[in-house]
Amino acid sequence: MDDLIYDILFLILQLIDSPVFVVRAACTCKRWRRVIVDAAFLRRFRSVHASSLVAGDYFNGSKLLPSLMGLGPRLMDRPSFVPAAAAASLSIDARHFSLDFLSTGGGGGAADWIVFDSRGSLLLLYRMEHDGKNSSDGFPDIVVCEPSTRRHRRIPPPPYWKKLISCQYRGCYLVDGEADIASGCIGMSNFRVLCVFQHYIIPQLDLCTGTAIFTVCSAGADLSSSWRNEIPRLTVGSAVDGIDQNVYIEEMHDLGQAGGSWYFYMQGRNLIVLDGGTGEFSHSVLLPTLENWDGAAFDLHVRSNKFCIADGHDGEPRFLSVFDATMKVYARPDSGEWTLEKSILLSEATRSLPGYKDEFFSQPMNILTRGLGYVILSPKTLDKWLISVDLETMQVALAEEDMGTMVYRCEVPWPPVLNSA
Repeated sequence: MDDLIYDILFLILQLIDSPVFVVRAACTCKRWRRVIVDAAFLRRFRSVHASSLVAGDYFNGSKLLPSLMGLGPRLMDRPSFVPAAAAASLSIDARHFSLDFLSTGGGGGAADWIVFDSRGSLLLLYRMEHDGKNSSDGFPDIVVCEPSTRRHRRIPPPPYWKKLISCQYRGCYLVDGEADIASGCIGMSNFRVLCVFQHYIIPQLDLCTGTAIFTVCSAGADLSSSWRNEIPRLTVGSAVDGIDQNVYIEEMHDLGQAGGSWYFYMQGRNLIVLDGGTGEFSHSVLLPTLENWDGAAFDLHVRSNKFCIADGHDGEPRFLSVFDATMKVYARPDSGEWTLEKSILLSEATRSLPGYKDEFFSQPMNILTRGLGYVILSPKTLDKWLISVDLETMQVALAEEDMGTMVYRCEVPWPPVLNSA
């Protein structure tokens, strides 16, 4: 009978669609708590209600001077947080996701930091200078934090950093640690940071790109962390891919993040992907059917930011192009070839929007922001006129503000901290 009651409770409690209410349910009685702390229940809840774990989005609050819209540099403001649409019903308070706790230590405040990556409930932020001084001879201050719990950890430079010849930092990315029994793939106790840098190797003095991984893992009640000792070159794919295995990072054009991975472009229609789950790089080829230009023209347009990668509403990557007043969206069903999924003639679709001018489409529009299921565009004119395009419906609307290059999704921590007593 007890097993039957347990199974019935399991089925009923998994219908709860909010992690906040799951925690409240666990406080109701010991029987409910025993069901909820079961690893099988936590895995099932995450797989069924993954979307309810979303707290909201961070963006590097960038603003464009009206007189320089589309032409001038961005003026950086502090990172900002926007709660998810359902945050109010989930009792998520945006104040709990403030980054003001980063203002202590090392000088400066939260406004000095730039969000560069997010994964699960974690953010990776960096700043190249503090107190007017460069950090660690070119290696930035890097912090991984969990905003909702205000926990944070500074990532030190690799111990061999100063021993490398002409070493230059190129980027750091969050990578999953080992999954725990409740399907928490990343958290403050099991994350990895992959650092990409460029340096010379001796005795050949050969310029190459290297990678290093900083690992945090729990060992009983303690946390241990370390940099991997070796300094490998960044290699991509296999020798049969037809791409130089020793990839130079300066040749990789950043296309953005989608589906938990980072995407880069190299000349010759080469797409390089950094998997955020494994920390491994892979290579594929963008076929000529993806905009039928010759190699040189395609390379030029990619590097002119007429292409980018963004998340679709389904969490799968979409390859976008904005050219000749037309926006095209490409998908990759079943990880196969990229194929045209949707397209829209922007000059016609936006004609009824306030502030519309024909001259806005005399040149390809700027891709300002990539978010989950949408992009924000602006014309290359002096006018401040921002439009958002939904990647599923292709509906257009005026956008209120430029939110920077990317929007970074943040979840509530999972699994919740509960005990079975």
